[in-house]
Amino acid sequence: MKVIVAKTAGFCKGVKDALEVTLNAIQQRKEGERICTFGPLIHNRQVLKMLEEKGIQEVADIENCAGKKVVIRAHGIPPRERQALHRMDARLLDATCKRVAKVHAVIKRHARRGYRTVIVGDADHAEVIGLMGYTEGRGIVIDRVEQVEQLPRDWEKVLLVAQTTQNEETFREITEAFLKRYPKGIVKNTICGSTHERQAEVREMCSQVEAMVIVGGYHSGNTVRLVEVARECAIPTYHVETEADLNQQDMERYSCVGISAGASTPNWMIRSVVHYLESIQTRKMSRKYLLKRAMELLAYGNLYIAVSAALLPSAMQAMTGFPGSWYDGLMAAFYAFAMHSLNIYLDRNAIKLNDPSRAAFYQRWRLAFTGAGVAAVVAALWIALDVGFLAFLVMGVLVLLGISYAVPVFLPSSWQSLYAFKLKDIPTSKTFSVPIAWASVTVIVPYTAHALPGLDRAIFAFWIAFLMVLVRTAMLDLLAVQGDRLVGRETLVVLIGEAKTGHFLVGTLILLGLSLVVGPWAGLCTSFSYVMLPAVALYWSQLNMCFQNRLKEDPAFVSAIESTLIGVGLLGLLWNLVVQ
Repeated sequence: MKVIVAKTAGFCKGVKDALEVTLNAIQQRKEGERICTFGPLIHNRQVLKMLEEKGIQEVADIENCAGKKVVIRAHGIPPRERQALHRMDARLLDATCKRVAKVHAVIKRHARRGYRTVIVGDADHAEVIGLMGYTEGRGIVIDRVEQVEQLPRDWEKVLLVAQTTQNEETFREITEAFLKRYPKGIVKNTICGSTHERQAEVREMCSQVEAMVIVGGYHSGNTVRLVEVARECAIPTYHVETEADLNQQDMERYSCVGISAGASTPNWMIRSVVHYLESIQTRKMSRKYLLKRAMELLAYGNLYIAVSAALLPSAMQAMTGFPGSWYDGLMAAFYAFAMHSLNIYLDRNAIKLNDPSRAAFYQRWRLAFTGAGVAAVVAALWIALDVGFLAFLVMGVLVLLGISYAVPVFLPSSWQSLYAFKLKDIPTSKTFSVPIAWASVTVIVPYTAHALPGLDRAIFAFWIAFLMVLVRTAMLDLLAVQGDRLVGRETLVVLIGEAKTGHFLVGTLILLGLSLVVGPWAGLCTSFSYVMLPAVALYWSQLNMCFQNRLKEDPAFVSAIESTLIGVGLLGLLWNLVVQ
């Protein structure tokens, strides 16, 4: 089955900001501090459950917020409730969506001038309840064009606004009727730009697919609007919270299905639905499906990682001009495979959120991965010992650091107590430790194994390997940021955000390109560095794809990222055979 995913599907900026505020509060929570959200933070049961597991209570009554740190949800609250929270000595963390806050300001400004406010939306929706609080008692909520005729004709000052997630077609119809009834009335189209883009994309997709699947909470207003938009296009439409809500027999009728999602639907839930639909096959399995399955095995089985690590020493040898041995690649391959296979289960919660099918694959083959990882550690150390004691010593240190990445070390916090410290708790530890480890095993271990001269060339090669693996690792982190953020894993993306990470990677790629150009001129490497320059352009293209297609953390894209290092390694191998 062909599955087309809407580019606009998933968290909107308002929801992202609300989660950021909440997760930062969790991270900075002091001992004994109580944190709650006043009402559900967003309309997504799965995310709310995860927050509850982190100790974030959802409170409905103001009295229960007394003395707590209270997160104001993205939908906002009426001013009287805000004032009541202050009287209860609650410390407020305002996560109100900026677009919603602008609607508050519009209503408040006109209410002070004596205007009545007509709000197009759902009367019982949290956002609309908040908007009504700024009307100074002169507000009314409607959701059908027929209700305009029921409004008093003698109103002189009237303002029309919309719930930010309102159906655009409904608002347009109501606006026409409103202006006929109140020619001097003021209309403010307060529908969010994100809502506009989602609804427009759904309308466009409906002409390209046989059915639409809308993923999101059943009580999410903006998700329900997307369902309405799809059904208005006279196409079979399924509103689901998870893939479990789909019936396989129903979906088997379609060969092409479109997927969109509400603004409070996390990426991993969308991916789960995508993987489920893509797994539904017609009677005859296609070549595309078989190719994808093969890519899954290579990507999920860490075989790409092993091949990349095996070939990267060849590229570094071509760059430095140092002699090498096939032992170098074998040691690197065993080490990389072992560390990634054994550390899979340290990040199992994040993997489960970011890529459910990958998490299921690892759970199914847990014993096999653990056994293979241990065997690979033994093999890497055995080969290093056979090469030389110094190589064995360096490899031993790398293995020890890799295995102890998530093992707690108890350090004294005072003379009476200890606290558990883990390497993985260091901010950005995962993003930077992987390239350091790869550069060490592909450059430092071969350098010490062969007791080579030219330390400056070895340092330069380490720098290049570090930069290349850093870009690869950070791009994979970009694809997995939502799950990482919720489980608290400190990658670079989690620490500084997606936009800044993008800027950081652009700077890193420029630095990598300059280093490859300057290296031969400075006598730090051979002219092979020029051969590596296309890899910089390829990484640049893949970085753009990370931002354009964040939902598709599929094996094909992961394979493309991993294949860049494999390509560089193959070029190095060819260079060593032909040139040196």
